Formats: sequence, structure tokens, C-alpha cells
Amino acid sequence: MVLAGATAAKAKIKRISPDSVTCSYGGGTFDVSHRGVFFIGADKDGNEQPPRWICSPPSVVAKTRDAKSGEWGRLLEWRDDDNVRHQWAMPLELLQSDGTDMRRELARMGLSIAPSKAQRDLLASFLQVWPVENRARCVERLGWHGAVYVTPSESVGQEDEIVVFQNAHAIDPALSAAGTLDEWRASVVRLSVGNSRLVFALSAAFAGPLADVAGEDSGGFHLRGDSSSGKTTALKVAASVWGNPNSYPRLWRATANGLEGLAALHNDGLLILDELSQIDPKEAWEAAYLLANGQGKARASRTGAARQAARWRLLFLSAGEESLTALMARAGRKANAGQEIRLADIDADAGAGMGTFEVLHDQTSPTALALAVKDAAIGNHGTAGIAWLRCIVADRATLPDMIAEGIKGFVDDMVLGDAAGQVLRVARRFGLVAVAGELATHYGVTGWATGEAMTAARKCFVAWLESFGGTGNREERNILSQVRAFFEAHGASRFEDIHAGGDQRIINRAGFYRTGPNGEREFLVLPEAFR
Repeated sequence: MVLAGATAAKAKIKRISPDSVTCSYGGGTFDVSHRGVFFIGADKDGNEQPPRWICSPPSVVAKTRDAKSGEWGRLLEWRDDDNVRHQWAMPLELLQSDGTDMRRELARMGLSIAPSKAQRDLLASFLQVWPVENRARCVERLGWHGAVYVTPSESVGQEDEIVVFQNAHAIDPALSAAGTLDEWRASVVRLSVGNSRLVFALSAAFAGPLADVAGEDSGGFHLRGDSSSGKTTALKVAASVWGNPNSYPRLWRATANGLEGLAALHNDGLLILDELSQIDPKEAWEAAYLLANGQGKARASRTGAARQAARWRLLFLSAGEESLTALMARAGRKANAGQEIRLADIDADAGAGMGTFEVLHDQTSPTALALAVKDAAIGNHGTAGIAWLRCIVADRATLPDMIAEGIKGFVDDMVLGDAAGQVLRVARRFGLVAVAGELATHYGVTGWATGEAMTAARKCFVAWLESFGGTGNREERNILSQVRAFFEAHGASRFEDIHAGGDQRIINRAGFYRTGPNGEREFLVLPEAFR
């Protein structure tokens, strides 16, 4: 079947294969069959040249464009040498230079490309001129787009129009799958049950896509503990929901700009960051705000115009040997309450004398359990995440009310009525994780008993509350603590007895004190000293 070209040229075409289809271009013809893409051209005298092989056969499925009819591209599909299917929404802007970035990405995913420069250059022409009528909507951000959840490989909840992820930047989503969902439940989940930190980490992995559904803000949890306490094992367990635990977690060792890119890549999902101590302490405060606030820096384009800032909504799970407060103290900075509530600090030690673990199951020691969990996660991962997305996409319309009710119940049970807003905000985040874990149980994704996720979230919230210092306002407690420390340090040297005679000498006086009938001392601070 001839798709395009002059009538006079049709009779001259020598098909590469009986089932091939052709398209005219530049005085020649592109011929596509199961053998690949060929170009049949002519020399300067009009004599037909031998067919030139360009690449193995890709299928140009549709023309892609965004909601504003910009960012045009092509949706390509092909199979590699192992017969594994690949799909890529290729931005057309990659073809407007020398095409190296386009060819590199195609080759990385198994498309065979001719080594000759002249034939490689023809590939860009083929992808641009090959006629295609179908349309697809492209998005440059993973996660929710209306009722559709877009992953790098598929769009869950697809309706009438194809929705695909398309991004011109060199990003590498870490989602992958191995094993089956039943195998994941029988290994990773089985070994996690009864261990509150592991169950909480798994529940946090399910909670990422629910933040947008529930209208909750971004925020994080930080597992703090000594080396080899099992906190990294908890991160690997959480990673097993979405991908390979050896590649899905990232490191804090990055600049704020690098973390911005990672946050955008994990939109509507879970970002896992290990080794908090590796980030520059001077940048730690900015990183905490950046990830939780859900918006990157405003930047200018090459023309000087304002470029749209990256946006995201996510949960992030962190681990390290020290807290954000301690890390910032090393740089001479003091963490404020806003930073501390954005990254809720949880003691990784569950209190059972085994670090992160509370139940060993059939393992002989905490070390043996940690190794068993890691091996199980490496062999079985990624299937739970896709199964979870299909469940929540199907029920997205009814989930907001259900989640809101669950979060309210958690907060009412765990927080006193006069608690500060800071505590309520963090409690809602813990409640979202608890609800996510229970919903995953309801849908049959986890296989653990009802109430397991709720119990784990409650234990972890209590651990955070103890670290935070109570249910009151953190700034008010800090002020009172600072004032109390001042009196303890200077009560005898900088305060004058209000009833003393004129021979008392006080250097750098801060005020006066008087002694009550029961011997208690009352300090009267001068206004400027108090300020």
C-alpha cells in the first residue's frame, strides 16, 4: 500500500517485502516492513540506488500534543531483540538539532539503528514525514491528570483519548517490576507484618498517589537511627511497591536544584531519600521547604521570559543517623518548627531491642531478617504499585470522602482537642498513611490483616510526638525553654535583689529578683534585656 508520493513514482517502487508500506520523501521512498525501515533513493542521474537500511521497524502510533496544542511529538512503539515491547512519546524538538538525543534514547531502549551517518540522519526525516492520523494527549509530568494516572510506561484509567508521558529532558524514572504480586505478598509483606516501621514504610508508599485525591499537602517522614539499625531496610521495603529497591531510592547527596528534579519526577508518588547526613548542612533547610512546598524556583528562559516553575505533590521518606535539627546545628543553623513538621522525625528504634524490628518471623536474628527482606524485595517488586493504581483509579470518585473520614478518625483518636496546629498538620499526614495502608488491605493488595497499617501508623506517630516534645506550639516551647535557660545560667549574676542595699554590684544587669514568703524566687526582667 502506497501512503504518499507522486503517481508516476508508484510503479517504480520495488517493495522490500510483500507486506511493506511506503511513503515518498525527497525524490525517494521510505519502505517499512518486518525487516525494518529502508530508504530507496536515486542518484543525480535518476537511477534507482540499492535500498539503504535505516533501523529496525518502529510503529508511529500517533501525533502527540499537550492540552494547549503545543509540545508536538510522535508516539512510537517497537520491540527489541528479546521481543520486549517499548513505547516512547518522542518530542519533535529533539529532531531539530542533529538528532543525537533522539537516537541515543531509541538505542537505549533496544531499537537497532544503522551505523552510517547518512542513514542515521534519514531516521529523523522518516519520523517527521511518515503520515499518521491518530492523536494522543501528551503530558510532561507523571501522576494524576484528571481521572487518569500516568506512569512512564502506561496510563492507568485510560478513556477515549490516549494520554502519554512525554518529556524532552534526560530523566530516568525508576519504576520497574519483577516477580508477581502473590510472590511479593508471600515474601516482602510476610516478613514486614508485625514490624511497625516496615509496615508504616509500605503504607507511605501507597499514600503517595492519595495526597492529590485527599487534597493533602506534600510532606515527609525521616527515620532516624544508628548505623545498621534497619532504617535502610525500611526504605527498601517501601521502594519494593514501585520498583527495584537498589535503584528506586535516591540519596540526599544533591543540590537543591537536583532535588527539585527528583521531586518533579516523583509527582503524586513516593520519593525515597537515604543518608540525610550527606546533604550539605547549609542546604538542608532549603531542601526541607522545597520538597514539602511542592514548587521549584522561578527561572528565566533563554529569551529572558519567565519559565513555568516545576510543581509536584508527593510524600517523601528519608533515613539517616541524625535528625534535620542536628544536621543544621552542625552548620550553625537552627531548625524552625516549619522545617521540623515538614520532615517528621521518627525514631527508627521500635523499642524491642532489635532496632527497627519487633518480630523476626522465621529468621534467627535482626541481621538475618534485614538480609531476607532485602533479597525478597530485589526479587519481587513493582507489581503492587500498578495493582494499587488500578484499584484507586477505578474508585477515584468515591475515595475523597472515604479518605477524609479515615484521616479525621485518626486525628481524633491520637491528638488532644487543644493541640497546636503544627501537631494537627503532621497528624493528618500520619493519618493519610494509615488510611492508605488500610485501603491497600481492603483492595487485597497487601494481604495483611485489617488494622495492621493503622497500628503501625499510631506507633510511629507516638514516636514522632515524643521527639517533637508534645502537642503544644513548638515556637512557644522554644521561647519558654530559652527563657528558662537564661534564668538558670544568669539568675545569680545578672539579677539584683530588689530589697538589697546600695552596696550590691551587678555587672550587665538584666533585672531584679524578689523572694516570696515560701522561699520561691521571682525574676523581674528589664524590657530591653527581655527583647
